[in-house]
Amino acid sequence: MFRLYVRYVALRRPCLLIYWAVVTSVCLIGAFAVRADDADAPWVAPDDARKVQNPVKPTPENLAEAAHLYKLNCAGCHGVKGDGNGAAAEGLPKKPANFTDAKMMKEATDGELFWKITTGRPPMPTWESLPETQRWELVNYVRTFSAKAGTKAQ
Repeated sequence: MFRLYVRYVALRRPCLLIYWAVVTSVCLIGAFAVRADDADAPWVAPDDARKVQNPVKPTPENLAEAAHLYKLNCAGCHGVKGDGNGAAAEGLPKKPANFTDAKMMKEATDGELFWKITTGRPPMPTWESLPETQRWELVNYVRTFSAKAGTKAQ
């Protein structure tokens, strides 16, 4: 009787393994398909995120720190000048945000920018791993691109 049970389990286990592999694959493909569809829709932050106020005031010191973080983590796609023309931008399915666009930056709240940096959306990764203060400093820093562009246009 025991031998029959062992033989039954040995025969069933590969089937279970294949079953779980198929179920897992379908779930992952479905999750990525939903995220890919989201990339075509406008990227709108929730109302509660838009209302969040930036607790970090820009200072020369924290803007310098944010400039360094930006160059390490963001410039590859968004460009050194913040214009969305970074070296990696050409290969992306969607053009990165242009932070020199004064109209776009004026309409975006600090809370919205913080939320987008934090959550990400393909192809942009989430930057949740950065400390909250550094993400707020990045919000202040990306705002400097539109200020510089506005000054040049005048």
